Amino acid sequence: MMMKCTICGGQTVAHAHANLRGKYAATFLKCLDCGFIFIPNPSWLAEAYAEPINRSDTGYVWRNFWARDKMRECIESYLNPDGVYLDYAAGYGLFVRLMRDAGYDFRWFDLYCPNLFCQGFEVPNSLAGSFEAVTAFEVFEHLANPREEIKKLLAVTSCLIFSTKLVPEPAPRLEDWWYYGLEHGQHIAFYTRKSLELLAGQFGCQLVTDGADLHVLSRKRISPDFFSPPHISRWRFWSKRKRKIRRVSLTMSDHDFIAKQMLQDH
Repeated sequence: MMMKCTICGGQTVAHAHANLRGKYAATFLKCLDCGFIFIPNPSWLAEAYAEPINRSDTGYVWRNFWARDKMRECIESYLNPDGVYLDYAAGYGLFVRLMRDAGYDFRWFDLYCPNLFCQGFEVPNSLAGSFEAVTAFEVFEHLANPREEIKKLLAVTSCLIFSTKLVPEPAPRLEDWWYYGLEHGQHIAFYTRKSLELLAGQFGCQLVTDGADLHVLSRKRISPDFFSPPHISRWRFWSKRKRKIRRVSLTMSDHDFIAKQMLQDH
């Protein structure tokens, strides 16, 4: 008997079978109700995360610059630019560093990856505190238990912004969609818009999505244009920012803070 859907509890069927990382037999289950696709009981994750940022992730640097531009638009249009933000599963910390360089108080958290670019701006493993928003870029597809992770994050914010690619319709075969990540085995959860809508309802949130990559769960009412503020094209955003929005970069103040810490440590 197939396992129930971990999002909605619906019946599942086998979507596909594959050898992940070239050696681990895996069954991809698909929910008949919400379309969510997931791999139950992935036994290879410890091996997969020995290399936290997998070698085939050639879009890592580009994606962080893309995320910076998107978040600057969202923050200036709909959030508090002076608030404190958390980047969850933040990898090497490049996005946090970019946002701090742009003048926004972002903090780092990751259980698997070393913090290379924003040391000194971590949050505790307990995730204590309250944040204007939590970002989680390319994280949800790694989650074995999405509901538990979302519950943990919504305990420290009312606005959860994340990226993950939605499953195309119809759901593609394994050989037709690179996002399954068969070579690295870190991607174990694949969402449809309906599955995200159900998750939003379970936590009393509004879902806003661009229909492809970017999504937000918010307990506060937000604009359906959250990811497409009405004043952009991009050149207009940057020209407007240059004229009217001047945030002081945190690059040098962060340097002074860390340098002082290092002297104290020595």
